[in-house]
Amino acid sequence: MKKWISLTIVALLLTGCEKLNSDMAELKKNEEETVIKVKTVNAYTVEENQDALTLEVSGVVAPRQEAGLSFGASGRIDRILVEKGASVKAGQTLATLDETVLQQGVNAALGQVASANVRRSKAAQGPESHEVQTQKLQVEKAKETAAKAEREHAQAKALYAGGAISKDELDRLALAERQAKLDLQEEEVALGKLLKGADRLDVEEANAELQQANVQLTRAKQEASDAVLKAPFSGVVAAIAQVQSEQTGPGSEVMRLVDTSQWLVKLQVESEQIGSWQPGALVTVKAPDGSRAEGKVTFVSPVMDQSLGAYPVEVTVSGADVNWKGGMTVTCQYELDAKNVMLVPVSSVGISEEEYYVMKINENSVEKTPVKVGGIHGTFYEIVEGLQSGDQIVGSGLSYLVDGEAVKVADE
Repeated sequence: MKKWISLTIVALLLTGCEKLNSDMAELKKNEEETVIKVKTVNAYTVEENQDALTLEVSGVVAPRQEAGLSFGASGRIDRILVEKGASVKAGQTLATLDETVLQQGVNAALGQVASANVRRSKAAQGPESHEVQTQKLQVEKAKETAAKAEREHAQAKALYAGGAISKDELDRLALAERQAKLDLQEEEVALGKLLKGADRLDVEEANAELQQANVQLTRAKQEASDAVLKAPFSGVVAAIAQVQSEQTGPGSEVMRLVDTSQWLVKLQVESEQIGSWQPGALVTVKAPDGSRAEGKVTFVSPVMDQSLGAYPVEVTVSGADVNWKGGMTVTCQYELDAKNVMLVPVSSVGISEEEYYVMKINENSVEKTPVKVGGIHGTFYEIVEGLQSGDQIVGSGLSYLVDGEAVKVADE
């Protein structure tokens, strides 16, 4: 009996120990789950900024101007007067076409203009005295012919009445009289025109011919001018694509000219930073080889490049200050005017119901705190109200937190 009681007591003790162990394991599991549910956050300590902020944006160097040059006319390249790498001045002749045919066209056009000028002068002056005198003689001759025809016709009438001539002969003489009188009228009209002086229609026709001849001359001269390739700006010959004696034409690139007197650094600035970039601001530009130069912001695009999601910005650097090459990647350091202001990262500020807020860290939880923001300085907001120096706020990931939620700071 005693043995059975002892076994029972042992069994009860074992059962109690197992239950205790199970309860302890459950408690430990609950504690672990509680710890797991506490989110870890990055903390940012709010301080009044004492130093100027500097933005750094990378960009690509490009020459101030670059152009592919080609002739404006077709022909055979007669001369190339520069070599690759040569420095040239604006207006300098770089190459020429064979101008033989083109010059012949200019000469022919000059001849047409000269002839048209002579015709115009003659039309404007009217008939010369000898032309008038000749026409008067023609009129007198026509009068004599008409008078003679009239007499012969009168005599024929008398002869026909006496039966001396036939009806056909009478009709022939009558027709000769009418024709002689018509010829006289034409000569008198011609004399009248000469006596009136210059004919308006003749002058207008001569003017039109002269104008057309001048148009042809201008075209011929332009074609001759297009046969000479000149530098549109000062720069360096970067490439020569064609050779002497080669046939070429409009639009066919002969050489490439670049202007290295200034370099353009083309940047793509994010929307959070674009408000800080102002035309005329000075920028420090740093190249991969360590060289530095001072640049100036010369262009800030008013619209975003939708394909890149950023705003194009251009910084101009004097070519005399650096020995750069087109296509290099450089870094522009832009200093922001943000001294003695309280700044927090853009990622630490949220917007709710048209107001800004931050998640302030109070011991082991977060508190949603409304703030009033000022300007934006690169990737930082200026805080005007709502925070004090020394406050700790959540640096990022606000959308995953709720007001009053327990958190653990990452560096603790």
